[in-house]
Amino acid sequence: MPDPLPLHLVSPRPLACEECHLRAHCLPDHLDDEFAQTVARVIRPHQPIPRGTYLFRQGAVVSAFYFLRSGSAKSVVSDASGRESIMRFLFPSDLAGTASMDLTIYHDSVITLERSSFCELRSADLLQLFRDDPPALQRFLTKISDNILIERHARVRLEHSSADERVADFIVELADAFARIGRNANELYLTMSRYDIANYIGLAPETVSRVLRRFSDDNLIVVRHKQLVVCNQTRLRALAAG
Repeated sequence: MPDPLPLHLVSPRPLACEECHLRAHCLPDHLDDEFAQTVARVIRPHQPIPRGTYLFRQGAVVSAFYFLRSGSAKSVVSDASGRESIMRFLFPSDLAGTASMDLTIYHDSVITLERSSFCELRSADLLQLFRDDPPALQRFLTKISDNILIERHARVRLEHSSADERVADFIVELADAFARIGRNANELYLTMSRYDIANYIGLAPETVSRVLRRFSDDNLIVVRHKQLVVCNQTRLRALAAG
C-alpha cells in the first residue's frame, strides 16, 4: 500500500476563491470582499497529485479537510479484519473528511482515482472561520448533511435493491453529481474501476458488468471503456426507484 503523499506542495500562485468556478459550490455564497480575502488566506490550493494518492488514512489524527478542485477520489473504510468498503465517491467541490468533523482521528481513508487537485482547509482555520462568520457554519453543516444522506442512501440500497436497481441507482447518483457541478449529466466518465463500483453497491464485479451489458442491449446506456452515455435517464430513474 503506497504511503500518503506529503501535502505541502502549495501552488506557486494560489488561485483565489473568487477566481475559481467552483466557489459557489464549495463556500457560502454571501461572502463580502473582505471576508472572501480572509477565506482565500486560509484555504491552501495544492498542486495536482497522482492517482492512488492518500489524502489521509483512517485512524490518523485529524489535521485538515480538503475540497476536491479537480479529478475524483473515493472514501474507504476498513473493518477490523482489513476488509474495505467504499462509502462514497468524491467529485469537484466535495469536501473530504466530513465523516471525521467531530472526531480527533479520521473515520475513513480518501484516495484519488485520477490525477486530482485539492484545496486544504486546516481544522484550526475551519473553527476560526465558524467563529468569525456563523452563517458559514450553516453552509458547511448543510454540505456535511448532504454527505450523510448520500451514505445513508447507499446503505439502504444494499439492503433493499435488486442488482438492476443498484446499478441504475449508481448511474443516477453519478449523473446527479455531474449535474451539480455543471457537467453533462448524460455523458459520464467512470474514473472508478468495475471493482470499486461493485464494492460500493454490494455486488460482484461480474454482476455489474452483466447488468451494464443488459442496460446497453436495452438502449438505456452506451458504454465505451471509461465513458458511459445515458440514453434514457427517465427509464433509469424508474428502475432505480424500484
